[in-house]
Amino acid sequence: MLAQHPHYPEVPPQLSELFAEEGLSLLGIAECSGDAQAAARYQRWIDSGHAAQMHYLMRHAPLKYSPQQLLQGCRSILMAGMNYYRRSAAEPGQPRVARYAWGRDYHLVLGKRLRRLARRLGQRYGDQQFSSFTDATPLDERFFGERAGVGFSGRNTLLISGQYGSWFLLGGILSTQHFPATPAPQGSHGACPRSCTRCIDVCPTGALLGPNRIDASRCISYLTIELRGSIPAQLRPAIGNWLFGCDLCQEVCPLNLRAQVTSEPDFLHDRAGESPDLSGILAIETDQQFAGRFAGNPLMRARRQGLVRNACVVAANTRRHDLKPLLQRRSADSDAVIAEHARWALAVLAADETEIASE
Repeated sequence: MLAQHPHYPEVPPQLSELFAEEGLSLLGIAECSGDAQAAARYQRWIDSGHAAQMHYLMRHAPLKYSPQQLLQGCRSILMAGMNYYRRSAAEPGQPRVARYAWGRDYHLVLGKRLRRLARRLGQRYGDQQFSSFTDATPLDERFFGERAGVGFSGRNTLLISGQYGSWFLLGGILSTQHFPATPAPQGSHGACPRSCTRCIDVCPTGALLGPNRIDASRCISYLTIELRGSIPAQLRPAIGNWLFGCDLCQEVCPLNLRAQVTSEPDFLHDRAGESPDLSGILAIETDQQFAGRFAGNPLMRARRQGLVRNACVVAANTRRHDLKPLLQRRSADSDAVIAEHARWALAVLAADETEIASE
């Protein structure tokens, strides 16, 4: 199995020791050159409309594979991964949050360590520049992660490593100091089984169009996190009980079967947790209340509108008739998106009651 044969790129000891001190054992080095084929492939994906409303991805296109435009004189990219996996204890029908969002926001956890490492590298190589990033630059992190040898691109479009499967977070440091690149020989981290399509088959919205092809506009993670405004009515039932994000394509992946639980305290300590109480979310009246509940957690990304909207959808999909009083309150919410989703949820529950009565 994949987890039995981890691959560690051969980085210089002075780097591996430095990163290990910050709890980052998965480390690789990518060349800083661009890639015209990858840039063209990305532009075709944008042109297909599969980026949905994520307009920032369109703006990122000219920089996606051009690290030198982000740090002049860039010669190497240090790519680091951090395990976040925890086992699920959710009961069927309970609202669910993607695993990476149970604890402290990884942008804060991983970002702080990478900034500290960039400063230490700057002190060690005084005439060089180092700039850290954690999912906050235009760079295609998965592309450069694969180039650095920390994993390979799976059919579900996620980066998969021999250590952590796909349950890891990526970040890195742009460097004007040259370090030897660490590309991984093919198969070092394993490979998707030849005939396996579990990730494609399990996706309830059909977001995975085929191997390494995704339509973000149908992805549950996009719909519950990135999308601003209304979730298309035809997709709402397929969201099921996913309140924020989705782990389905990772949960069925055979390369994740022996995933090891993270040892990172910030990820082990719940902030949102796996299954937040829907009634508590539906009772949130203001942005201030929302921030007070979820500050420092990735659920902040959805904002009050998005998370309460999602809670309405999950309440309907899981037939939470006990939440009708809160849904009634939200149906008159000052936020039109929340109000519309609450009315939809009430209609679903009313139809369910009619169906039960006719049996």
